[in-house]
Amino acid sequence: MQRKKYYTAKEAQEILNMTYSALRNQVIAGHIRSEVPPGKRQAVYLAVDIDALKHDMEIWRAGKPRMKLPPTKFVKATIEDMPEAVELADEVFSGVNTIPVEKRITWLRKNPDIDYLLKQEGRIVGYFSLIPLRPETIEDLLTLNQFAKDLTAEDILPYTPNVPVDLYGMAIGTKPGVSHYQKHEWGKVLIVGARGVILDLAKRGINIRSMHAHSNTPDGVKLMRHLGFTEIVPKAPVPGLHDFIIEVERSGIPFIMRYKEEFKKWQEENIDSKVDSRTGRKPSTMVDASGQNGTKGTPPN
Repeated sequence: MQRKKYYTAKEAQEILNMTYSALRNQVIAGHIRSEVPPGKRQAVYLAVDIDALKHDMEIWRAGKPRMKLPPTKFVKATIEDMPEAVELADEVFSGVNTIPVEKRITWLRKNPDIDYLLKQEGRIVGYFSLIPLRPETIEDLLTLNQFAKDLTAEDILPYTPNVPVDLYGMAIGTKPGVSHYQKHEWGKVLIVGARGVILDLAKRGINIRSMHAHSNTPDGVKLMRHLGFTEIVPKAPVPGLHDFIIEVERSGIPFIMRYKEEFKKWQEENIDSKVDSRTGRKPSTMVDASGQNGTKGTPPN
């Protein structure tokens, strides 16, 4: 017998033994995803989320201790990971705007530091993509004038020490259809790993000017908030879409403050402390003379 993909509100209420108001609260909290089918007015609810919540509630009611979960690792993605990573993204986003494997591979070859994965017992269970793009490209993505699947390898920028760069959070999420306890534990590892990626960029001298993202999935919204992104008015008037930003220079978020400390340390060690042996002067600060990162095309002094 084929498993149901959706439940009606009445079915979900009966399965969870809760009122419609309580059901909607679970949707708002991000525990259950809902969709309104084309041509319909009433929402339906993803069966995997309803079943997972029911399982968690039964464990809680029975007072059973939660089993120890297998260890989860946060790792940099490789080309070999791409087929499974794309399959997971397709599952999370229900096949909407899925980026083909071949395209993801060309992006990764252009910049190998853009995709990161959560792995548990050899399986990919989560992902985090943070990609350097030109400001105008990010603007097009946020306004939905362009979609991620439309990007080419030419749009992906390399990381160059001390050159200002703007980053776009392409995706963050975990595998659906698991218990909320498991999802919570994966989320914690994902957030720690994502912050680690940003701090590592500081130690390599990558001058992050801003970070942008948007999401319409409950998991994505929750994870962006936990990462410390500021939620702003969406640039695209789409119901359920949330826009986020971190302006690094102005930010007081603790891990961004640490990023700035690490980047300053890198500058002191690699730029401020160096003296040209021929002139006795400090070298000029590197700038983006090509304008590829949205800075003015001013050559170095």
